[in-house]
Amino acid sequence: MKKIVTLLLMVALTGCSQFNTSEDISVPSNLTWQQHQKKLQQLDNWILTGKLAIFLESDRQTANVYWRQQGDNYAIQLTTFIGTRILQITKNEQGVEIIDNDDQVYTGQDANTLVKQLAPGLDLPIQALQQWIKGNPENAPYQLNEQQQVSDLLGIDSSGNQWEIRYKQYQDFSGFYLPRKIDLNRDGIKLKIAVSQWNIQ
Repeated sequence: MKKIVTLLLMVALTGCSQFNTSEDISVPSNLTWQQHQKKLQQLDNWILTGKLAIFLESDRQTANVYWRQQGDNYAIQLTTFIGTRILQITKNEQGVEIIDNDDQVYTGQDANTLVKQLAPGLDLPIQALQQWIKGNPENAPYQLNEQQQVSDLLGIDSSGNQWEIRYKQYQDFSGFYLPRKIDLNRDGIKLKIAVSQWNIQ
């Protein structure tokens, strides 16, 4: 629904200062890339909290994000700075369910397609992000930084769109070196993710 985009536009931007830094920070690690990637591939139960900024052609939108991943299933909540629901996206064995800010329920098999139908102009490559958000390229071309962590990759989402992803900061969370700041770009849209906490399950 267009009201979803309108609600996103109403989100206060004062909480976005954490997106404005251009400093690249790497966390020292003694792991080789092969060791690091093996740990990432085994990491399939986690909770992430943070903020998402969406830049369209002339608009800037932000939301709080809560993401719980359990194997191939997930539950994602996007909320305003006061906790009002924007979107709730859930995937399980039956498919994908989205609940909007009017408590309307929509179902399908692909989250990317559903989101674009509900909010034209909004693009969230959720299927691919399950790996990208951990810093795992998974069959995508990538470059490593000096700490043997992915610094850049070129990924394809489930709709066939190519994304340029840059990892600007990592941090050690319970022995896993995971991204704190991620920039994603494709034609006409830019996403910035600032992770405040990873909880490893």
